[in-house]
Amino acid sequence: MALVPKSSLQGLDPPEKAIQDAVRDFQSILTNDQCAQLQSVKAVPDADAVIIFTAQLDHCNRSRKGRSIASRLHDVLQSVREFTAVVDSFVSARPDIAALVWGSIKLTMLGRVKIAVNATSYFEPLSNLFMGFKVHCPLFAEYQALYPNSPRLQKALCNFHAAIVRCCKHAVEVIHRPCLSIPFSRKRALADPYQGQKQLVNVLWHSFRIEFKPDIDAVEASGKEVKAEVALAKAQADRQDQELQRKERESASESRSTLGRFMFRARDDLDTIRQQQLQRDQRRARKERQLLLEKLSSHDYLGPFREARKKRLCNTGEWILLTPQFKRWVSTTSSSLLHCSGKKVGSGKTILTASAIDHVFANRRTKDESVTFFFIRFDDPQSTKAEIVFRSLLRQSLDPLTLSGKMEAGLRELDRMLCPSLEDLVALLQQRIALSKSFYLFIDALDECDALERRRLLDALSLISNMISGLKIFLAGRESLSVELRREFPIAEQISMESVEARLDMSLYVEAALLQRMQTRELFIGDSLHQELKRTLTQHADGMFIWVTYLIDELCSYNCDADIRKALGNLPKNLEETFNRALSRIVSRRHDKIAQRILPWVAVAKRNLTLEELRQAISTEVVQPHSRLDTLVQGIENVVAWCENLLHVDEEDKTVQFAHRTVYDFLCMKSPMPELADFRVNLQEADHRAGEICVTYLHFNDFKTTLAQRPRPIRLPAPEAIAHTALKRRGASGLLFMTLSSKLSSSDESFHATETFATFGRADPDEPAARLQTGHPFLKYAAQYWIEHTADFLNGRSATWNLWQNMVLNGHALAQVPWPGHDSVSSQLQMFRWGCQTRHYALVDFIKGRGVISDSETSSAMIQPGVEGDARLINILLQGVMSPYYLKKPLRESSRHGRIEIIERLLAKGADINAELDVTGGGTALQAASEGGQLKAIEWLLAKGADVNAKPSISEGRTALQAASEGGHLEVIERLLAEGADVNAEPAFGEGRTALQAAAGAGHLEVVERLLAEGAEVNAGPSRESGRTALQAAAAGGHLEVVERLLAEGAYVNAKPADDSGRTALEAAAGGGHVEVVEKLLSEKADVNADPALQAASRGGHFEVVELLLAANVNAGGRSVLQEATEGGYLHVNKGADIDIAKPAEHGNSTDLRAGREKGRQFQMLSRHCSRVGEFRR
Repeated sequence: MALVPKSSLQGLDPPEKAIQDAVRDFQSILTNDQCAQLQSVKAVPDADAVIIFTAQLDHCNRSRKGRSIASRLHDVLQSVREFTAVVDSFVSARPDIAALVWGSIKLTMLGRVKIAVNATSYFEPLSNLFMGFKVHCPLFAEYQALYPNSPRLQKALCNFHAAIVRCCKHAVEVIHRPCLSIPFSRKRALADPYQGQKQLVNVLWHSFRIEFKPDIDAVEASGKEVKAEVALAKAQADRQDQELQRKERESASESRSTLGRFMFRARDDLDTIRQQQLQRDQRRARKERQLLLEKLSSHDYLGPFREARKKRLCNTGEWILLTPQFKRWVSTTSSSLLHCSGKKVGSGKTILTASAIDHVFANRRTKDESVTFFFIRFDDPQSTKAEIVFRSLLRQSLDPLTLSGKMEAGLRELDRMLCPSLEDLVALLQQRIALSKSFYLFIDALDECDALERRRLLDALSLISNMISGLKIFLAGRESLSVELRREFPIAEQISMESVEARLDMSLYVEAALLQRMQTRELFIGDSLHQELKRTLTQHADGMFIWVTYLIDELCSYNCDADIRKALGNLPKNLEETFNRALSRIVSRRHDKIAQRILPWVAVAKRNLTLEELRQAISTEVVQPHSRLDTLVQGIENVVAWCENLLHVDEEDKTVQFAHRTVYDFLCMKSPMPELADFRVNLQEADHRAGEICVTYLHFNDFKTTLAQRPRPIRLPAPEAIAHTALKRRGASGLLFMTLSSKLSSSDESFHATETFATFGRADPDEPAARLQTGHPFLKYAAQYWIEHTADFLNGRSATWNLWQNMVLNGHALAQVPWPGHDSVSSQLQMFRWGCQTRHYALVDFIKGRGVISDSETSSAMIQPGVEGDARLINILLQGVMSPYYLKKPLRESSRHGRIEIIERLLAKGADINAELDVTGGGTALQAASEGGQLKAIEWLLAKGADVNAKPSISEGRTALQAASEGGHLEVIERLLAEGADVNAEPAFGEGRTALQAAAGAGHLEVVERLLAEGAEVNAGPSRESGRTALQAAAAGGHLEVVERLLAEGAYVNAKPADDSGRTALEAAAGGGHVEVVEKLLSEKADVNADPALQAASRGGHFEVVELLLAANVNAGGRSVLQEATEGGYLHVNKGADIDIAKPAEHGNSTDLRAGREKGRQFQMLSRHCSRVGEFRR
C-alpha cells in the first residue's frame, strides 16, 4: 500500500515553517517593483475575495480572444482564501502570513511586469494547471472544527499551501525566462496564425505539464497528507471526547469519596478535565456553526455562475453596465428593482447577469456591501423553488468565521422548526439585509419557476424592499414577466435585450465566435468570406446567441467557400429547424445509435453525470450480472462531437448537460421530423430504464466479495498507550512514566500505538469503498439515485422488480435510502409517507399492498394528490377495502379544487356525497366546491344529488350559498339560487355568516346587490359567537360602497353586536382605522357612546379616527385613550399631557404609563392636549 510521506510531519519545527519558507522564497525572486506590487495586493481576503479577484482577472485579460477562463482558478483560490482565514490563529512568528500567501497567488496571476496576464499565451496553460489542483484541495468544512487542537493538521495544511506558493514561484520563474525551448516553428506560426495559435497553446500545455510535474506531485502528495491528518484529528477528537466522559464520571465519583492522599491527583485531573472540556466545547461550537449553515443550504449556487462566466466571450456582455438604467439602479435609491428582459430564448440574459454580478463585486466600495445571487436552472427542479432560493441567498450572506450571535440564534431557531415556513426564512434574511449598507440580490431565469413559486418569490422580495431601502434586486427573465413585476414593483428599471446596445454586442459575439472556430481549425474561410459571414450571421441571429452557435456549427461542416456561401443562402428559419439539421448530421456521420443512448440519460439524470458515469450507464444492460470491460464505449470524450454540440461538457468537473434549455425542450417536449423520430426522448420510459440500470448495477457480482471483506473500524489507542510508545526509549523518565501508567491502565486494554497510527498514513484508494468507486464510477450515482429513478416500477413490467423490492424491505449494503430502518411497520410508514410526498408510485403501491397502512393514514395521504388532481396516486391509495368515513376529507378537498375525476373515483369507492366533515370550517363536497368557485364541479355534484341546502358545520361553517357569497363567485351563486338555495339560511353557531353577511364582509358589492334582489334579510342577526350583521361585517372590512348600499336598504346602524366577541358597526370600523366608514356611520347617527369605539381606535393607533370620535363628544368609559394607545404601542407622552402617572383607571389596576410599559413598546405619538381623555396626533 502507498504511504503518505511522514517526514513532513516529523521534527520539532513549528507548523507554519513550510509556508513561511515558501513565501520567503517567492519574495526572493521578485524585483523591487514586484515586491512593491506584492505589498499593494497583499491583504487578508474576505469571503467574497475569490469572486472579486476572478472578475478583475477576466477584466484585465479581456483583450485575449475566446471565452473567459479566470473561473478555472476558483477552487484553488477558494482553498487558499479559507486557509488564510485561519492560518494567522496558529502562526505566531509572522502574523501577516495570510496576507502574504494570498498576495503571492494574486501577483502570479495578475502581475503587471511579464507575469501571466501580460504573457497572454501562457495564461491558458497556467490556468489549466491550477484548475487541475481542484481535486487535491482540502475542504474547509472538514478541517475547520479540528485544526485548532491538532498541530499535525496545522502543519499538513501549511505544507499544502506551501506547495501552492512554490508552484506560483515556479510559474513566475518560467514566465520570466527569455525564451522557452519548445519544438515549435515560428515561421509556420507566422505563415498560418490560426494554426500557429492552436499549436502554441497545445505545445505550451504539454511543456507546462513536464515543467511543473514536481509541483503537481507535491500538491497531490500534500493533499493526501491533509486528508490523512483530518481523519487522524477526527479520530483523536472522538477518543478525547470518550476519555473526557470517563474522567467526568470518575471525577464525580471521587468527589463523593474521601479525598485523602489523592487530593493532588484530583486537582491535576480537574485541570486536565477543564482543558479538555474547553477544547471539546470549542470544537463542538465550530462544528455546530458549520452544520447550521450546511443545513440551511447546500445548494451549489456557484456552479451555474461559473459556467455562465466561462461562456462569456471576452469584450461581450459589458454593454449593460453602461446603460442609464443600470447606472441609476446601482447609484440611486429611486428603484430597488432592475429587470433584464428578453422576448426570445437564448438571448444571453444569463451571461449578462453574470457580467453584472462581476461588475458589482469588482466595484464594491466597502465591506458592508453584500452581493448574493442565484441561477435558476431548468434541469435542476429544486432550484425553481422559492424556499431553496431564499435559503441559498441567506447562506451566501453568512460567514461561519464571523457569524454574529444574533444570526446564529436565528439559525438555531430555524433549525428547531419541523417545517420552517417561507416567511420564517424571509424574516431571517431581512435581518441579515438590514446589517448591510447595500445588499445586492441577483436572480436569473425567474421564468423557469412556475406561477406559484414566482408569486411567492416576488411577494417576499417586495415585502423586504418596502421595509429596507438598501436592497437592490436584479431579476432576469422573459418579457412576459413584466406584468407580474409591475404588480409588485410599480417603480422599476428595465433593460431589454432588444435594444441597440444588445445588437452591437451580438456583432462582437459573432466576431469572437468565428475567430475561435478558425483558431481551433473547425472553420476554414478566407478573408473575403470572413466579413460576409460576420454580417450575415449578425443579421440572421434575431437576438439569440444560442442560435448563432448552431448556425456556426452547421457552417463548420462545409469544406470550401462556395459551399459555405451556398449554405448562407439556406440558413434554418428557427431553432427547431436548426436542431433537426443537427440531428440529420448525427445520422449522416453514423453517430445516431450512440447519440440515442446518450441523450435519454442526459435528459433524465437527477444530476449532471460525469463522462465516466455516462460511459458506464450507457454501456450497461438491464439484469447484466457483472461489469464488462469489452462493452464499455470507447472515446466518450467525443460525446459533444457525436451529438453535434447539442451537449456541453464542463471543463472542470467533466459533467455532461444539454447545451441549452431549448435542446431539452425540442427532444423531450416537441417532436423532431418523422425520419428523426427515434431521437425523441420519452421521459417516463427513459427514467424507468435508468432505474433498471441503477438496480442492475448495484447488484453486480463485482461488489459481493468486496462487501463481504469490509474491515472493522480502526480503534484509536488511549493517550497512555501513545505516550508509552513515545517514551519507552527515553531512559529513566520514560521508565518512571511506564511504571506509573501501568498501574493506572486496565490489563485488558492493549495497543501498539505505532502500528495503529501507521494505518492513518496510508492513502485512501486502498480502502475497499474507495476501490469500488475507482473501478466503478457509476456506483456513487446508482447508490444515491436508484430510488428516485424507480417511481414507475411495476411488477411484471420491470425486469428488476424482485431485486428492487428486496432492496426496499431489507436494504442494500451500497444503496442509500431517504428513510430510517427497514422491514418494520414504522419504517414502512416512513417509506409510505416519503413515497406519497415524492409521487413514488411504485413504493406507495408496494407498501400499501402489504396491509400495514391504516385508513386514517391513507386518508391523510389522499389530501395533496386530491388537491393536485393526481388520479394515478389516488387510484393506488384506494386499493383494498376502506371505510367511507375516511373518504370525507379527501372528497371535500378535491371538490374545493374542482378535481372531478378524483371526486368521481371517491364516490365510486363509497364516499357519501352529502357527508359533512365535522371539523372547524368543515362541510360537504358541494360547500367546498362553492367556496372554491368550481362551477363545473358544482354542476357535476348537483347532478349526482348533492344537497344544495345542507347545513353548515357548527363552527366557521358555511352553506353552499354562504361559501360562494364569501368568495364572490357570482356565477356559482346564480346556479345555486336556480337550484333552490335558501338565501336566508341560518348561519353556523360560531363565526357563522348568512350569505349577505358573508358577501358584505368580503366587500363583494355585486353579490350584495344580487342577494338583496333575491330577498336577503339586511338586518339578520349575528351568530352568537363572533357573529356580525351585514353592516357590521362591511364596516369591519372598510368596504364603504357596501356600507352605503346596506344603509340605503335600511340596515340598523346601531344593531346589537353578538354576545361573544361582537362589535357594533362603529366599533368595528374604528378598530380597523377606516376613517371614511366611521364618518359615514357618524353621519347616520351611530351611537358614539354605546360601545368602546374610542378605545378600539386608540388601541389600534388610528388617531385620525380618535379625533373624529372626540369631535363627536364620545364618552371614554372606564379606560382612558392613553391606556389603550400605550397598550397598542402607539403613544409618546408629552409634558403637556394631563396624565396622572400613579392614578389607576376606573376599571382595573393599571396606570396610564404602566399599561404601555407592560407591553414593552416604545411610545410613538406626541400628545397635543388632554382636556378630558386627550386629543392626539400620530
